[in-house]
Amino acid sequence: MRIVQSAALSGPQADVGLAFNIGAKAAFAAANAAGGIHGRLIEFISADDGYDANKAVQNTTQLLSGSEAPLALFGYTGTACTKAVMPLAKAAGVMLFAPVSSNDILQSENQPQVFFVRGTHSDEITKILTHLTTIGSQRISVFYPNDDFGQGKLALVNAFASEHKLSTPKAVPCDPKSPDFPSAAKALLQGDPQAVVHLASSQYSGRLLKELNSSGAGGPGRLLHYGISSISAADLVREANSAVHGFVIAKRVPNPRGSTAIAGDFRRALKAQQPSSKDDFSSSGFAMEGYVAARLLMKAMQNAGPKIDRATLRNAAEGLGRQEIGPFTLTYGPGKHRGSSFVELAMVREDLTIVR
Repeated sequence: MRIVQSAALSGPQADVGLAFNIGAKAAFAAANAAGGIHGRLIEFISADDGYDANKAVQNTTQLLSGSEAPLALFGYTGTACTKAVMPLAKAAGVMLFAPVSSNDILQSENQPQVFFVRGTHSDEITKILTHLTTIGSQRISVFYPNDDFGQGKLALVNAFASEHKLSTPKAVPCDPKSPDFPSAAKALLQGDPQAVVHLASSQYSGRLLKELNSSGAGGPGRLLHYGISSISAADLVREANSAVHGFVIAKRVPNPRGSTAIAGDFRRALKAQQPSSKDDFSSSGFAMEGYVAARLLMKAMQNAGPKIDRATLRNAAEGLGRQEIGPFTLTYGPGKHRGSSFVELAMVREDLTIVR
């Protein structure tokens, strides 16, 4: 039974795409080692799109036209690539399961073939801002790229502020075509913020942190820094090293290093898949997300029965209902294709590891 994926295994979102891929592989390999599903093994085929939407379309076209028709598209990286292949999924009558995108507009579209595991950026922003107001942070600045992505997330921040009668956060844009991080850092500090919410990429947030840290006025320890789930802690550390200490990131799955049964299953499957790998993904939330998503997809495959095809698998996914995977609860049904709204905040410690 073939499951296919186009993902960012290289390029600017490789930390996300590669980790998700590794986690999913571990889950599929564990299932195959136990005899597969309905006595059949799962073949998981991945292609690298480098986080390029055109390449994702090209890959998907080739994957769909292979010698064996895949049962599902799975685990695509990011909003642009996911949106680009939606028409292909619809035309082929094939399910697109667990794309790694929290985009509110994308998730609100009526797409019968698309099923999300993670929730929206609105969930994350609500979690972050609720936490900040709870601890008494009233002066909040927002760092965002001045493009569709950043403007959309800024609108969510402003909507929360308006709904809860808070002061409108100071918005500091960054031009994606010619980013000026010294100017952005200066503009942020002029607002005398208590906290900064990062709606940018890992690379942009990392470079801003370096500027703030070098100024001696706005690095971690002096300002609170919070980021949405599209920010990778590993990327932040590569960009800013120790300046990342104290940065808080919204996470979409339970702690992969935790004591829950699903976390233990994940680590054992990962170790079996990569017993001697020099790359350790056991603390990666994106790898955990790939593992959970693959487990959920296989549950739908099991429920679809031995005569599984694209249509029965899609219907089985919609019929999953309430699924509890450790502390992670997901619910699907007719017209409800977004499984979870789970958000947890995690902080980068002084030794640059993550704690929740």
